Amino acid sequence: MNLRPSVQQHLRQRVQAFTEGFRQNLVLIGPPGSGKTFQLQLLSAAPPEQMLVIYTPLYRESCRSFLQRLQVAILQAGLSSPSGPAASGTEPSPSLEQWLNRAAPVFPKTTAAMRPIDALLTRRLYAEAFNRTLDTIPLLIEERGRPCVLILDEFLYLEDLGFHHAFHELGKRVMTWPSTLFILASSSPYRAKRILRERLQLLFGQFELLILETLDPTIAGAWARQELARLPGASAAIPFLIDWLGAYPWYLAVLLKRLKELAALQQRRAKLTEALFLHAAWDVLGAREGIVHQWCLSSTETLSRQRGGARALEALLAIAQGARTTTAIGSAVGRAGLSEALQLLIEYDVAERTGTCWMIANPVMRCWLSTVLLAQRSAARLEDAEIRRRFDEELRRLWQAWSHAHQQPLAEQVAHLFTRFADDTISLDSKTGRLPKFDAVQTHPASPPQHAAYLVANGEGRRWCASIHDRPVDEQAITGFETFCRAQSPKPSRKIVITTAPMDDHAKLLAKAANMWIWQSDDLTILRDLYGQS
Repeated sequence: MNLRPSVQQHLRQRVQAFTEGFRQNLVLIGPPGSGKTFQLQLLSAAPPEQMLVIYTPLYRESCRSFLQRLQVAILQAGLSSPSGPAASGTEPSPSLEQWLNRAAPVFPKTTAAMRPIDALLTRRLYAEAFNRTLDTIPLLIEERGRPCVLILDEFLYLEDLGFHHAFHELGKRVMTWPSTLFILASSSPYRAKRILRERLQLLFGQFELLILETLDPTIAGAWARQELARLPGASAAIPFLIDWLGAYPWYLAVLLKRLKELAALQQRRAKLTEALFLHAAWDVLGAREGIVHQWCLSSTETLSRQRGGARALEALLAIAQGARTTTAIGSAVGRAGLSEALQLLIEYDVAERTGTCWMIANPVMRCWLSTVLLAQRSAARLEDAEIRRRFDEELRRLWQAWSHAHQQPLAEQVAHLFTRFADDTISLDSKTGRLPKFDAVQTHPASPPQHAAYLVANGEGRRWCASIHDRPVDEQAITGFETFCRAQSPKPSRKIVITTAPMDDHAKLLAKAANMWIWQSDDLTILRDLYGQS
């Protein structure tokens, strides 16, 4: 099931526009497990007619292995056209030489240019081999008479594989190949944006950035209920799973699959209990052979292999334990080399900085770091049973915090967050400000009272006022809040509109004109991650 239909629709619109003469290159950016590869595979599995689609995912592998796969993908694209001989799905995967022999009668110039590349690989001239492989694409376009879509999934591995000036060479072709649409994807937002800005964002090759956001809860919930339809009791846990893993459909799919497997192993009719959930979560995330555990371990090992990586990993563990600021992290791990270590966390997208606060946005990584890895690196060697006990306790705490938050009115949740502010500087709503400590936080009925409440927070000679909404916000709500603020004495130094629902554009403009700070669902998620934990 495609959980991001709007992303697939956007990709196909761009490809269709390319067939009509408008080229807009694309980059899909999102964290690991957010569904980028699935969307690209959907696109390449059903390409538009009269279009060559070259899809190549990149991995940690040898240069030779990658270049041979890229050459096979180019040959497959040429042979998948209506007049080209297609490979039988029952045959074993042909070798590169077999693909070359099969393609030679159909597009001889391309295959003739591709054959000498093997000699370059033998001589380990990988950069030249990469350039020559790319340069077979215009020949294929010429011989087949069709435009091309080149898809490079996890394109940042080009640099990790060791190709010299790989992005410079790719950038030149982005600028000079009008018959090729480039679609790139990356799980490292910081590095991808930097590469685009510095090496690929050329005069005629601008890329559209397509960021994969959190899943639509309605779509994700329907899919999860369908997957667990035969598991009684699942409906109560699905909203928690969507909130916890909503930005990462791969994590969600792995966990749901393991839940179904464990349920099938039970002889009597299974039910989703706490024990079953904890068992499934441990199997995929806590146990050493768990697939998500292996991904988390790979990410931290990649980080630790970098220069200064050991310090960066120490800082990451401190953040996972609740150290929010650079000062707090320095107190936990020491100040020496800390700035470089924190910069490394940003570059490898394992931690984020918002204002002066640090956080681990990936909830699965955060859970794994604070329980499994922290226990494994403890000076006192812990038994697996003790590590699992800590892991189970953390998941119970997450469940209890989620249940408590959803039983509380939104106004009470926000009031609790305000009591935990600690003079940190933070960036929300494209605005940076300090969240001061408050001595007293009170809520008041709103005017009009429908689905809203006002909050007044006092501390250190300053007053903040907030309007809190769990339903759509209109201009009348903004006007009522402004009237409330004018009646305050002393006057509020900060006015905030807090909403978990859509906000009317006119209401948003009115709020900005009145110098109001707007916090929406994503901003509240950041605040809960930073301050919501007990």
